[in-house]
Amino acid sequence: MQLYDMHSHILPKFDDGARSVEVALELIEALKAQGITNICLTPHFYSNHMSAEDYVAKRDAAFESFRPYIPEDVNVVLGSEVFVTEYLFHNDDLSGVTYGRSNYILTEFAYDCKFTERIMQRFNMLCNNYRLIPVFPHVERYSYLMDHPDVIAELQDMGVIIQTNVSNYTPSAPFFRKRKLLKLISNGYIDILGSDTHSMTHNPPGDFKIAMDTISAKCGRSELNRLMRNAKRIFEEAAG
Repeated sequence: MQLYDMHSHILPKFDDGARSVEVALELIEALKAQGITNICLTPHFYSNHMSAEDYVAKRDAAFESFRPYIPEDVNVVLGSEVFVTEYLFHNDDLSGVTYGRSNYILTEFAYDCKFTERIMQRFNMLCNNYRLIPVFPHVERYSYLMDHPDVIAELQDMGVIIQTNVSNYTPSAPFFRKRKLLKLISNGYIDILGSDTHSMTHNPPGDFKIAMDTISAKCGRSELNRLMRNAKRIFEEAAG
């Protein structure tokens, strides 16, 4: 089975992720050691700080500097973790901040949001006005969603893809949060996995294998396979 990391901050010297090429390569090697050779680079794009055009130019320059160092046996897709604000919708074209050549876009919101009509309208605008498919990262950080899985289901009905970080499935993760997340996976409320790795200490990539083993043991191998099939579909569309 091909394994996919759909959310990482490995692109070096760009955001709060890898501080150097050497650190970036260390993170990639750690993922490879667990069998993960399909990796999405998704640095932060704060839409209230700069235009999508300016961000893409800066990010692409960073990627071109890093490209020669990427191991030949690793498949990489370039994307963005987009912080959604009203300013995002001042951009006519968001294709540059999607996962590669796909119409999937990794979209982050304020963690304390209550998924009011205004927030749901922003999802609708991405889906209907821009013809994009939002991917919603680290669902566990949104206490409202953790307490209201019916809203997760509503998002999924809109086509939104739900991602969770692998750090939540390790022995050191909070027990009750882990149990709730495993239940969400079993009930189909989570679609893909990501490391969200920034360094060997901040969301370390070594958590991935532990998380997969936990999910397989607690939810069944079929659920892990489902998560990876979903990731495969997005990754292949992104890679073109």
